[in-house]
Amino acid sequence: MKNLKNISIGLLLAGTMVTTSCNKDKFVAANIAPTTLYEVNPQDQFLRGSISIANDFEYYYDVYRKLNYWLQYTTPSAGNGANFNLPSAQFNYRYGNFYGNVGVALMDAIEIIDKMPDEEKASHAQIKAVSEILLSYYVFYVSDINGSIPFSEAFQARYGGTITPKYDSQQEIFTQTDNLIKGAVASLKANSANQVALGNNDPFFNGNVTNWIKAGNALRLKIGMRLMKRDVAKLTAIANEVFADPDQMASISDSWMLKAGPSYANATGNWNPSGFLAGKPVVDFMNAKDDPRLRIFYRVNADQEYVGSWTSPDDSKIPANAALYQEDSSFSELQHRIFTPNHSYGTAGDGSAFFPVLTYAEYCFIRADLAARGIAGSDAEVWYKNGIMASIDLYNQQAKLAKIPDYVEVTASEKDAYYEEVGVKYDPAKATELIAVQAYLDFYRNPMEAWAWWKRTGFPNTTSVLAWSELKSNGATLPLPRRASLSPLPTTSLLFENQAAAFEQMGSDPEYGSGPGDAFGRVWWDKQ
Repeated sequence: MKNLKNISIGLLLAGTMVTTSCNKDKFVAANIAPTTLYEVNPQDQFLRGSISIANDFEYYYDVYRKLNYWLQYTTPSAGNGANFNLPSAQFNYRYGNFYGNVGVALMDAIEIIDKMPDEEKASHAQIKAVSEILLSYYVFYVSDINGSIPFSEAFQARYGGTITPKYDSQQEIFTQTDNLIKGAVASLKANSANQVALGNNDPFFNGNVTNWIKAGNALRLKIGMRLMKRDVAKLTAIANEVFADPDQMASISDSWMLKAGPSYANATGNWNPSGFLAGKPVVDFMNAKDDPRLRIFYRVNADQEYVGSWTSPDDSKIPANAALYQEDSSFSELQHRIFTPNHSYGTAGDGSAFFPVLTYAEYCFIRADLAARGIAGSDAEVWYKNGIMASIDLYNQQAKLAKIPDYVEVTASEKDAYYEEVGVKYDPAKATELIAVQAYLDFYRNPMEAWAWWKRTGFPNTTSVLAWSELKSNGATLPLPRRASLSPLPTTSLLFENQAAAFEQMGSDPEYGSGPGDAFGRVWWDKQ
């Protein structure tokens, strides 16, 4: 059987559909009557949850048309509009995706295993642990911009439990997920014999348990970083505990990514990256520093140059600038195949796609940030440089796998020269800024985490080494959202009272904003 890294998730989905269509009645029965849940394979449910974390509607609404604009990676084809900073009604697809897809599938996998006879349950210990790690990631991801959400009592109605789950506070969720990951890592280490393998049902690591242990440890650090302004002592304790484990990410091969074939992120649908222009602040910085990732992130314009679009609405309306938007191919666009490898450049591509969850580069930048601040660990400069090199290496690898036309591989001399540039090379006096800026560049394919780092560190900004443009519309400065805009449930909803209690609790913090719908307020971790 082929390694999943070398086959298409599109094909894998097709295979899964064949399997599940043959057992359609079992899947329907499992959803209607959870007492028959044991008839569903936990490996299939893990696969279902895994491939659901990359959501095409989230990319269409949240990534392409909001986060990439807010974070100045891109603009629309005519530049940003007057109210581009406002989240749309469709923003926050992660919430519905958790309760409708990811969480349902992973909780089913865990529940199925828990209901097995003891001997069979023991042989599925690793699958349960891996399911708990992925579940922890996604519930953290949802709470990250929503705050309090149902988790500890969620999904239980499917198994005869409560139909009115409470909302756990973000502080509680971060503690719950850390404990769940810690226990899952311990279980993976303790249960190594006579285990049912995930194999091709694992589109991240193809069932490699060591990789999952490393990913779990890195995820604890990622979640712990959100405590920096709330509970630095707990962050320090988590970091030191993780660092004591010898199983740590050590190369780009340890990166946690959803890996897929060309048909998964189909360029003709919601994944389509066409028509988005490169943001001027990013292009200008990368051009000035000879960043070798520039040719991976963006395409040259008609004059074979890298030219970015103005990100401030007022700048794009200046007559001389506005005229350029009327010309074809004045600006650079996204490098299409790094997003959708079957994108056509004359002929359809057949490369592979990737969706980063937590890469080795991010792990390095986390360690660099912790060390530079004196919180935990050491060797900030080493980790910082490792992060830059890992980021370049990973994007170079993915550019080749995506089969970007006429792609020229990054050389060692390019990487070395880039690191020596002023504004790139490590400077202890500007350590946190430099680390955050390089993390921001690395998060080009993970703008959700770039948003979080900007909120936590304040970088990039208009005076950082990579200088953002001041965003103005008709002379007024435009702020960026800091969380999801939430709406109350109808009074007829079974969860109305629980949600109202959660809103009241979150609203007791003056930094939360003017109410649940205020996207410019702050969730618990995002403290001033």
